[in-house]
Amino acid sequence: MYKAIVLDLDGTTLTEFNTVNDTLTDYVAELRQSGMLVFIATGRTLKEAKDVLPPSFEADGIVTANGMSAFVGEKQISSHALSAELVEELAGKASEQGIYYEIHPSDGPRTALKTDQPFMIKAATEPKPPTVHENEWLSRQEAVQSKIYWTDKLETKDTVKIYFFSREEQVMEEWKAELEQKKEKTAFTTASSTSHNVEVTVEGISKATGVVQLLDRFHLKKEEIMAIGDGENDLPLFKLAGRCIAMKNASDFVKSQADEVTAFSYKEDGLYKFLKKTFD
Repeated sequence: MYKAIVLDLDGTTLTEFNTVNDTLTDYVAELRQSGMLVFIATGRTLKEAKDVLPPSFEADGIVTANGMSAFVGEKQISSHALSAELVEELAGKASEQGIYYEIHPSDGPRTALKTDQPFMIKAATEPKPPTVHENEWLSRQEAVQSKIYWTDKLETKDTVKIYFFSREEQVMEEWKAELEQKKEKTAFTTASSTSHNVEVTVEGISKATGVVQLLDRFHLKKEEIMAIGDGENDLPLFKLAGRCIAMKNASDFVKSQADEVTAFSYKEDGLYKFLKKTFD
């Protein structure tokens, strides 16, 4: 019997409008009341997660920024940060090449150079490319309109992740290849939730390493957790969990790594329907 479930946010818990359906919020509360522990493991920072989760959606623990931080309640139980030199180099290269980027600190708003604002706004301007997911598109539009703090100098202190995005899948593939080459000289981790993005975090850090911190805190074995997600950044977690579930909207590759695939997508309240079917 599973004692905890670990939920991804984007493409899993959240709708395409970056909200949480009341049906899911209420059922998660029921599961917690029955004794089930509920963890969140997301690529979002804590601030980003709080921005989209309703106050009534409570979790026993949360792993943020693909494992860079872990929290139990308001208490932070683990934290990591990228070197200022790496942040400056990678964000600087993205700026030079016209690649959309966001520097995410451990606390406070994400930042980008004021001089890059025009091309970054253009990257998030309609029409939406057909291969970009609705939730990611909405997030980019919100970011350039109100979430990014535009600065005159790159902010590199206490960075938990750098997020990169491109409207063009080919451009993102080339950027990922460039990052792989950089890894040969400087160690760091990359993770993607869609074909249009990639995030840089500290070497060896993933959603799985963050969840291990929660398992230790709650005295759980990895066999006692079920993990549900949709992106490639969920795969380390899939390898850790006793059972792993891919959302219907996941890529074929992610589905191939899962024990089961949900019958409905994140646009169809798929997580709620899966949980209800599994635990009722």
